[in-house]
Amino acid sequence: MPTKVRATPPTARLNAKIREFPQIVYDMRHVVFSVIRQRKLPNGMGAKALGTGFFVARDIFITCDHVMNDPNDPHQDGDSYLLVANLTGTSAKVYTITTPQIGTEVNLFPNLDLAVLRVNSAGADQPYAALEYGDVYEGEDIGVVGYPLAKLQAINGNIALNAVLYRAARGCVTGRYAANDGALMNVPIIEVNFLFVPGNSGGPVFSAETGRVMGFVRGFQALKIRESVATATMIQQMPLGLGNQYIENLNAIYSIAVKLDFIRTTIEGFGATL
Repeated sequence: MPTKVRATPPTARLNAKIREFPQIVYDMRHVVFSVIRQRKLPNGMGAKALGTGFFVARDIFITCDHVMNDPNDPHQDGDSYLLVANLTGTSAKVYTITTPQIGTEVNLFPNLDLAVLRVNSAGADQPYAALEYGDVYEGEDIGVVGYPLAKLQAINGNIALNAVLYRAARGCVTGRYAANDGALMNVPIIEVNFLFVPGNSGGPVFSAETGRVMGFVRGFQALKIRESVATATMIQQMPLGLGNQYIENLNAIYSIAVKLDFIRTTIEGFGATL
């Protein structure tokens, strides 16, 4: 492990002092978890990775409403959830939320695209993120970590950690604006130009210098810049009756995160503070 990473697991609110980016990513690994749903199926118990989330207090965990309760695949009575942090590739921290009650263990705020989970089994040493509600500027250096979706595999009845892969990326804020996407009104958006992949939703966007979380991943948008007819020239033999012309699209991909102050009042009501 590089000497710039102090490999001592955090046990309280994360340090928010200026430090090396790999150290911030290491600390975040103990705060950020994959959200996995368990559901009884006709042929047994099924498990599905839904997205990412993170602790904002010792027993308070947040993710997106669309992670927990996607309209196309909503929460059902009887569902249980695993929060899994892959700590080393061979060891993990796992919390189980068994058949939670909506409004108690799981609180949904679709008008904020927010879900707040109360994790009663989290111990006194569960670390949590340092938060930032201040201004965010174009060009500011930021990081994102999370668990992009994977097809879960089981070994001896346990989820294989090689399918729950912790990933980090770094870039800068390319834009900030207030958006209205039809579902959320006047949403303060942090925009970057590297791609948040499916499964990052609900994960933290944070200062690459201090690790303070300034937003949470919501998704991405592709803006069409150009469309033209192109000719394929590298194919050795075209299938019978198929021409070699196709429509070429050039898109600009922008990933978007919701600024944390959009949900400040709500999460502070659960005990999340600076």
